[in-house]
Amino acid sequence: MSQAAQTRGFGPLMSVRQLANARNRFVLWLVIAAACLGLLIGISYLGSKMSVFDAMYSVLRFVGLFFCFGMVFALVTAIRTIVVGNRSYFVYGEGFVYRHNGKVRAWAWPEITGMQSVLGKRGDAAGKLSHYNLQAQGGVSIMIPIAIVNGRDEFLDHLMAALNRHGRPIS
Repeated sequence: MSQAAQTRGFGPLMSVRQLANARNRFVLWLVIAAACLGLLIGISYLGSKMSVFDAMYSVLRFVGLFFCFGMVFALVTAIRTIVVGNRSYFVYGEGFVYRHNGKVRAWAWPEITGMQSVLGKRGDAAGKLSHYNLQAQGGVSIMIPIAIVNGRDEFLDHLMAALNRHGRPIS
């Protein structure tokens, strides 16, 4: 990505956002799914030794259901992690670089058409800021996640400052 920025003459690196490695997250979610499966099997074994009229039998069935749903959630999240892949974002003085699964794309600020906020649509997130979409020429839209630390998102501060410097709209 620095090579792409240098060949395009983007100047100094202002800010970087690198998301956690997709392979590591995938393995973590698979381990969680396996743990839930193991606990589900253990709970089932204990339940098979009890009478259906025992009060603990109902409790074990409820706990087993919890682990079953936990396993399904972990498997779905693991698959989603692989689909989303590795992503990194780089703000330079004169442009923006995006890396997704090793593929690097670079845009000078005049090639960026703007940035749009995206609000959540369901549940507790409804109406709250979810992420931003950076719009580039040719209809390319890049999702920029929000990562607030100590009440600020320094990467977005740098990105918005660069967009404002170059007269790009932020909505």
